[in-house]
Amino acid sequence: MDHTMGIVMIGAACLLVLLAAAMRSRTQLLLNFILRAVLGLLLIWFVNAFLDGRGIPVHVGLGGVSLLVCGALGAPGALLLYGIQICAWLLG
Repeated sequence: MDHTMGIVMIGAACLLVLLAAAMRSRTQLLLNFILRAVLGLLLIWFVNAFLDGRGIPVHVGLGGVSLLVCGALGAPGALLLYGIQICAWLLG
């Protein structure tokens, strides 16, 4: 398989995923976003409290960016934010 055919197949797979997502109802998508955002922010709050109790100076804020990341990605998004903060702490 040549390079162009691989790109076409990846594009078609992405199109199928977007089509499947578009078929879901908007209400269900909104409820899933809200649920992921709330659970992600709760995870951030508990991890901040845990790290503060251990004396580790790594904290993720509970702002709009955190809300959007957690709403879009869920718990992995919250962990991604902690990964960014840990890298900044270690390098800074």
